[in-house]
Amino acid sequence: MANKTTYLGQWIRETFNIFVEELRMVVRDNGVMLIFCFAGLVYPLLYNWIYGYGVVDEMPVAVVDNSQGSYSRRYIREVDATREVAIAYDCVSMAEARELMEQQKVHGIIYIPADFDRKLNLMEQATVSTYADMSTFLYYKNMTVATNKVMLDEVHAIQAERYAAAGYTGQDATQLIEPVQYDEYLQYNPAISFTMFFVYMAMMMILQQVMFYGSSTLAGTLREEGRSFTQHATSGGMGRIVMGRGFAYYLIFIVLGVYGTLLVPTLFHLPVHCDWTAMLVLLLFYVADIIFFSFTWSSAITKRETVLVLLLFVTPIAVFLTGFTWPESQFPYLWKVLSYVFPSTFGCRAYMTLSMSGSLDAIAPEIRALTIQTGVYFLLASLAARIENRIHLAIAK
Repeated sequence: MANKTTYLGQWIRETFNIFVEELRMVVRDNGVMLIFCFAGLVYPLLYNWIYGYGVVDEMPVAVVDNSQGSYSRRYIREVDATREVAIAYDCVSMAEARELMEQQKVHGIIYIPADFDRKLNLMEQATVSTYADMSTFLYYKNMTVATNKVMLDEVHAIQAERYAAAGYTGQDATQLIEPVQYDEYLQYNPAISFTMFFVYMAMMMILQQVMFYGSSTLAGTLREEGRSFTQHATSGGMGRIVMGRGFAYYLIFIVLGVYGTLLVPTLFHLPVHCDWTAMLVLLLFYVADIIFFSFTWSSAITKRETVLVLLLFVTPIAVFLTGFTWPESQFPYLWKVLSYVFPSTFGCRAYMTLSMSGSLDAIAPEIRALTIQTGVYFLLASLAARIENRIHLAIAK
């Protein structure tokens, strides 16, 4: 019993000493502090400030109407009446419209061919071409949403006219045009705000990337100087090294997590439909996962500058694998498997779901995945520490 007490006391003392030493190294490293303070505190504010409400109203566009018929004029009027775009210029040619776009006077072009009205009168398929300024996704989204909505309304209006000519009116015509009536209402994002899609992903991604690049920068610095984290454990226990270092970052990133996922959305009036305790539960699992994930992969970092290369290479991949830019259900099998490597894959999805539903039951699959990842990465981080310890002892001899 005495030996067990002695071992437990030694384990706690060494873990605490490693915890204190890790905090000291973090505070003394200006580069790491810059990453934690600037990226962890400023980036959440910066992203929300840049994207604002995530919508662009009355985007100026040019129209080239070569048809000049009743259908084309009605189509243009309805597009101009939408919230998304405003017809700023009526051009006589595509060359004139392109020049306006190059001058940034418009951010989109609607081209209606000369046979538009003729084809509709002959009950043939007519086309409308749209061109959008891709300097920002919001311009493309506005052009697509406005023209598609008006197109659907126009299809229904044309169908109503044709059924009326055939003798179908009132309820009979309505049932033929739209057998199943529906009301469109986007509960959590009625304005189709880009911010609602992007910021929720960005908040969790920032935590993962800041943790990885901060800890990797510190690891690269120590290895450049011929030092090792493992030298702090006098009895050679690798688990206490990983746990001690983990507690140091846990203290930092729980604070950054609460700041990024609760305080910043409140400051910018973003909807978070959950209690703060539920968000804290998610952070407890997610922060533990990103810490051991970072410890595992930072074991391959030998130079401080390597982190900058990884920043440019890994971040776009991690963002893509969250399902933010492409639906996860459409991932090829290889990409789907690769997505399981990153905690952000489950953390971002859980944060978005929790923000909308407010229920921990809704994110139970993501919590289980984060728990499994945490266990796997803890074992891998301990194994990496043991290997590094043996290498460090061999070099010392």
